[in-house]
Amino acid sequence: MRSVKHINYPIYPRTRLFDRIALKIGALPVIFCPVCGNMAPAARIGENLRESCLCIRCKSTNRQRQLCYVLCESLSSIRKKKVRCLSDLANHPDLVIYNTECIRAIHNSLSRMNNYVCSEYHGPQYRSGETVNGVLHEDLMNLSFDDASIDIVLSSDVLEHVPRPYDAHRQIWRVLKPGGRHIFTVPFHLTEFLDETRAVHDENGELRLMKEPKYHGDPLRPEGALVYTIFSLQMLVEMSKIGFRTNMYHLYKPWYGILGSNAIVFEAIKV
Repeated sequence: MRSVKHINYPIYPRTRLFDRIALKIGALPVIFCPVCGNMAPAARIGENLRESCLCIRCKSTNRQRQLCYVLCESLSSIRKKKVRCLSDLANHPDLVIYNTECIRAIHNSLSRMNNYVCSEYHGPQYRSGETVNGVLHEDLMNLSFDDASIDIVLSSDVLEHVPRPYDAHRQIWRVLKPGGRHIFTVPFHLTEFLDETRAVHDENGELRLMKEPKYHGDPLRPEGALVYTIFSLQMLVEMSKIGFRTNMYHLYKPWYGILGSNAIVFEAIKV
């Protein structure tokens, strides 16, 4: 993708003047949102730039726009036809996209597509492929989809909550078509080389905490979702062993409401 540059590593955070101004004002006057395709203000900018800076129209966050920006650029490159936002995917009716969540702005925009699949994880008592309260249940470590059946898999800060994340990557590799993409975000150490394992399940399936438990907000679970792993460059090595060629992008696109020093998105290509 010509408009997205690869990066050097380690990545040392730096605070840009534009970010400081946006934080002080608490809003951006106008952005182009690659999720909903609208020109709109971005407001509710908080200290955590990655999880704030909401599009007034679709309520997408900075992080969600990062994912969609890379998705649109990737598809533009593959299909030789400009994709500016998710609504443009209506021009690609053959595209099969699997989104690992069934809520929020990205889902709302993609749900208009013909070949769109989404799921949630409802707990270990269910089997992948079951429907729970009208929503498809999938365990990313044991997906129910056929081999080589999906063009694009999207996950936005999901894999850190999977007990064995590289089993999930193997399953995603299996269900992707050759040349298919997994475009995703995860919490990522910008200066480390080895993953940080915070929790595991032992041979009896019992949870064992390696560090003080950390939880992320989850609308399906009042207590939040436990973080098992914070990733690092080790992830790219492990994914290469699985059979992915992974691009790592460091974005800074204020015009798209993409701010901050940690806008990292991964594009894992099945080879």
